[in-house]
Amino acid sequence: ATNSYILTKPPLSFSQIQSFMFRPIQLSLIAVLMAASAFSNNGALAQSEDTLLKRRIAELEAENKSLRKIIERIQQAVKTVPPAAVTGGANSDGLRIIVTPGDWGDSQIADIKKVADSAAHPIASLLSGESFAPILIERSQSGPITLYKRGPASEYVVKLDSTNRAWAQLSFQFAHEFCHILCNYRNANNPQMWFEETLCECASLFSLRRMGKTWETNPPYSNWKNYSTALTNYANARIEAQRSKSGTLPEFYRSNKPELEKNATNRELNNFIAVKLLPLFEENPKAWQTVRYLNLGPASENKSFQHYLAGWHQRVPEEHREFVSGVANAFDIQLSAAPN
Repeated sequence: ATNSYILTKPPLSFSQIQSFMFRPIQLSLIAVLMAASAFSNNGALAQSEDTLLKRRIAELEAENKSLRKIIERIQQAVKTVPPAAVTGGANSDGLRIIVTPGDWGDSQIADIKKVADSAAHPIASLLSGESFAPILIERSQSGPITLYKRGPASEYVVKLDSTNRAWAQLSFQFAHEFCHILCNYRNANNPQMWFEETLCECASLFSLRRMGKTWETNPPYSNWKNYSTALTNYANARIEAQRSKSGTLPEFYRSNKPELEKNATNRELNNFIAVKLLPLFEENPKAWQTVRYLNLGPASENKSFQHYLAGWHQRVPEEHREFVSGVANAFDIQLSAAPN
C-alpha cells in the first residue's frame, strides 16, 4: 500500500558516518603504506611492484574522495527531511503521526503534522488509556482515504488530498480518516457502512468547531490565531447547507435507505444525517468513546441497521448504552425489539 518507511532512530551524525565508512579505507591505506615502507627499507621492492603500489594508493585515495561525496549527499538528504517525518514521536494524546514528503504545495511537513495533531485532539483527548499504531500521512491526488492494508511496520496509512496551507480542508479530511481508525474500520461486506461514514463526517464537524475555539487563544503557532475563523466557518457552512433541507431524520433514513446501503459514501446523504447527530455528540463529548466498539461483531450483524445498532449497544460499557439507545431512537429504531 505504501513505499514509505518509518525511521525509528534519528539519522547518524556526519562524524558517526565517517567513523563507520572511512575506517576500512583508512586501515587499508595504513597497511599499504606500512608495507611500502618495509619493502623500501629492505630494498626488496622491484620497480614494477612500486608502480602497482602507487597506483593502488591512488585508487584508494580516489575511492576515499568518492565516498566523501556520497556521504555529503546523504547528509544533505537527511537535512531536508523534517523532524516530524523522521522521528514520529508521540504527541500529547499519545498519537504518533508521521507526515511523509510529497506534493504538498506551500504546506510544510512540520506544519501539516501540527494541523493533524490539532484535528485529532478534540476526540483523541477523550480516549483515556487508548493506544494506537503510528499513523502515516501521505499525499493523495484522488481524494482522502484510509487504506485497509497497513504499512510495513503495521502503521495506519492515511492519504490526504490537500495542499497550499488549506488548513480547514486538511483538518476536515484528517478528522474524518482518524474516525475510521477509531471505528475499527475493516474490509468486510457491510451494507451499514454508511453509518460509519456518517459518524466520520460528524467527527470532522465536531473537531473543526472545537479547533476553531481552541485556536482563538491557543493555536499551534501564535500567528495562526486568524485561522480559527476559517476553521469554524468551514464547518458551519457545511452545517447550514444541510439545515435548509426539510424532513425528520427517521423520514430521511427510510426514504434513502436503499441508496445508503448501496453507496456508503453519498456525501449529501451522509452530511444530512451527520448534522442531525452532531448535537448528540456536542452535548455528550465523551460519547465518542462509543465508536471504539463499532465493527467488532460478526459480519452477520451488518445485515440490518437494527442488528448493527443492537450489536454496538451490547458491546459498549454500561455508562454509554443510554447514548447508543438515543442514537437508535433518533432513527426511530427500538433496540429492545431487535431480533436475536
